[in-house]
Amino acid sequence: MTINTRRSSRRRLAGLLGLVLALQPAAGLAAIGTESAATPSATEDIQLAQRRGGGGGSRGGGSRGGSRGGSRSSSRSSSRSGGRTGFSNYSGSRSGSRSGSRSSSRSSSRQGTRQTTRSNRQGQTRTNSANRQGNRQSTRSNRQGQARTNSTNRQSNRQGTRDSRQSTRNQAITDRQSGRTDRVDSRQNNRTDRVGTRSDTRRDAINNWDRYGNGWYSGNNWYNNRPWNSGWYGGSYYNNWGWYPGRAAAWGVATMATFGVINSLVNTAQSNEVSYIVVPDSEYSLYYPSVTATGDTVTFEADDGDSTARFYADCRQGTINGGTPNNGNEAQLLNAACQVAFGQ
Repeated sequence: MTINTRRSSRRRLAGLLGLVLALQPAAGLAAIGTESAATPSATEDIQLAQRRGGGGGSRGGGSRGGSRGGSRSSSRSSSRSGGRTGFSNYSGSRSGSRSGSRSSSRSSSRQGTRQTTRSNRQGQTRTNSANRQGNRQSTRSNRQGQARTNSTNRQSNRQGTRDSRQSTRNQAITDRQSGRTDRVDSRQNNRTDRVGTRSDTRRDAINNWDRYGNGWYSGNNWYNNRPWNSGWYGGSYYNNWGWYPGRAAAWGVATMATFGVINSLVNTAQSNEVSYIVVPDSEYSLYYPSVTATGDTVTFEADDGDSTARFYADCRQGTINGGTPNNGNEAQLLNAACQVAFGQ
C-alpha cells in the first residue's frame, strides 16, 4: 500500500512538473531544483488536483486518471499556451513587419534627405567656388586694366611734361635770341646815331680851290700828268705790309679803296672845283692837290673834322708819320694818299 502510494505520488508529481514546465518554464526549472525538497503539503495539493480532475482510488485506474489528467492538463495548457503563443507570434510578426517597413521607410527617407542635403551643399560649394573664381578673375582684370590705365596716364603725363619743358626751353631760347638781336640792333642803332651825330656836328674841310689853282691834278687824266715816277702802287703792296693782315682784321678793315674808286672821287671833285675828297671808310678828308712825291715817300694835307694837319708816309713800307697806323682811319688815309701819288 505504501509502495503504491509512493508510485502514485511520483506519477502525480511528474504530471505536475510537466504541466508546470509547459506553463512556466522558469517555475518548472525551479520545481526541478526543489524536487528533492517536496513535502506532504505538496502531496495534498496533488491529491486535490486529482479529485478535481475526476480520477481517484487506489487502482491502476487512478494512476491512469492521474496520467490522463496530467496529460489533459498539459495538453490544455499547451494548447492554450500554444494558441496564445501562436497569436502572439502572429501579432508579433505583423507588428514586426509593420515596424520594419516603417523603419525601412524612415531610413530611406532620412537617407534621401541626407543625399539631397549633401547634393545641395556640394552644389552650393561649387557655386560659391565658381563665384569666388569669377570674382578673383574680375578683380584681377580690373586691377590689370587699372594698371594699364595708370601706366598710360603716367606716360601721357611724362610726354606732356616733356613737351611742356621742351616748349619752355624753345621759348626761352627764342626769348634770349630775341633779346640778343634787340641788343645788337640797339647797339647798331646807337653806333649809327653816333656816326650820324658826328657827321652832323663835324665841320666840312675848307675848300682851297683858289689856293691850289691849276696843276697836274687839274683836268681829266690827271694821273698821266703826275711829275714823278708813278703808276706802280696797288693792292699787292698794301697786302704785303707786315702789320696789315693782323691789325686790319682787328680794326674791322676788310679791304682798302682801289685806284678806280679814288680816281672817281678826284674827277668828281675837279668837276665841282672842290679841293678835297672824303677818304672812304674814314673820318679824314684828303686835300688831293697837296700830294707831292719824292721817291717812295709822299707828303700831303688832310682834315680830321676839327683841323687840318700835314702828314708824310712811305708807300712801300706802309708807314705814316714814321710808324704803322694807329687805327683804321689812318690806314685808309695812308692808302688814299698812295693811290693819288702812285696808283695805277
